[in-house]
Amino acid sequence: MKLSREETKKLIEKVISFSKADSISVSVSGGIKENIRFAVNNVTTCGSADTISVGISSNFGKKTGYIELTSIGDEDIKKGVQQSEEIARLSPENEESMPLLDKNQTYLNVNQYFETTANATPSDRAKTVSYVLGKSRERDLISAGYFETEDRFTSVGNSKGLFAYHPFTELDFSFTSRTKDGTGSSKVHRNFADLNRLKIEELTKTCMDRAVLSQKPIELKPGKYTTILEKMATCDMVGKLIGFMNRRSADEGRSFFSDKDKGNKIGEKLLSDKVNIYTDPQNPIAPTTPFTGEGLPLFKTAWFENGVLKNLFSNRYWAEKTNSPVMPYPANLIMTGTNKSLEELIKNTDKGVFVIRLWYIRTVDPQSILLTGLSRDGIFYIENGEIKYPVKNFRFNESPVNVLKNLTDMSKEEKVIGAETEYMKIIVPDIKVEDFNFSTLSDAI
Repeated sequence: MKLSREETKKLIEKVISFSKADSISVSVSGGIKENIRFAVNNVTTCGSADTISVGISSNFGKKTGYIELTSIGDEDIKKGVQQSEEIARLSPENEESMPLLDKNQTYLNVNQYFETTANATPSDRAKTVSYVLGKSRERDLISAGYFETEDRFTSVGNSKGLFAYHPFTELDFSFTSRTKDGTGSSKVHRNFADLNRLKIEELTKTCMDRAVLSQKPIELKPGKYTTILEKMATCDMVGKLIGFMNRRSADEGRSFFSDKDKGNKIGEKLLSDKVNIYTDPQNPIAPTTPFTGEGLPLFKTAWFENGVLKNLFSNRYWAEKTNSPVMPYPANLIMTGTNKSLEELIKNTDKGVFVIRLWYIRTVDPQSILLTGLSRDGIFYIENGEIKYPVKNFRFNESPVNVLKNLTDMSKEEKVIGAETEYMKIIVPDIKVEDFNFSTLSDAI
């Protein structure tokens, strides 16, 4: 259910009016999601979901009770508020509980709503998918994927008068193409607020070219190689790195970012001086909601500048305890690149490996941010500036810190989705790194 700003404000005020708690906060989100799914070169399903969700947090001192509703009738709301209060009374005190934010919050003006996406019809989605399926049959490939568009909103309010509302649109498009002999595969995955940014012809050609190129791979000995990570693989490296950048973990000595003398490594050069990573909710390609779930404003923030660590994310409790700035978890990530193309990176590589995607990434050692995972959907050997042949997939053991420390070159940045970063908006370049550690072979396609 899509509610306007005024309708949402009235709904939140109604929820608050039923409260008998010391304080109460309310979040409301909803809207329409419509999708089409395809497999084995045919459309399989299509669907639409119109939803609304109301989250209610009631507080008695440092005790909190939470309940979520999917109905906004008066009686349901009243009952939900009472239930959240009952849960709060039964709950233990949270010593790290913080007072609700007051209404004096200033939010960035973010344009994340596009009529092109909001007005997308079943025919529009079917036309896009039909193009992919037509090319798949034409090239004798087998393709499967998913296309979804959203017209939604999110909001937050509380008994101190805070209110924030943000409408947004979103599209999610992904598909995999495989050769009929089962030895070649590739995938693309993109999401945008604006449907006009989806370049379906370009994505389809790229994916299918790589699927054909990757068939009948040759075994290459595991080891450390000069490696070019395609943007989707870079996305996972950057996204995983940021996930470990918690200031409290660092200050308490439980993190790679800990420093025994000064608590954390803010101000230290940790990565290649080519690495610049920041957050900007107003980025036109990856716009985001300008506030957190509790109503904290989000703003442009530098995480790394010329390889130097500039900030670690920190909640209100830890910021107050350590007399440091509140630093919300980033809602998007932008890593700046160069004006070079991926083709130029390959051309300037004597010997190396080109990786399309990573997947099934898991943490081996949090202290060093050592990760393990697998390559997938296309990996190739480079010689004398050219892709010579596809190679079998590898398991890797690497830290994104080492990857970004050993970075030597980059392409132009682009918004992509990695295997492990589907819910974060990330813009990254293709990157060329030295000594990427491929530990063992994998039989995956």
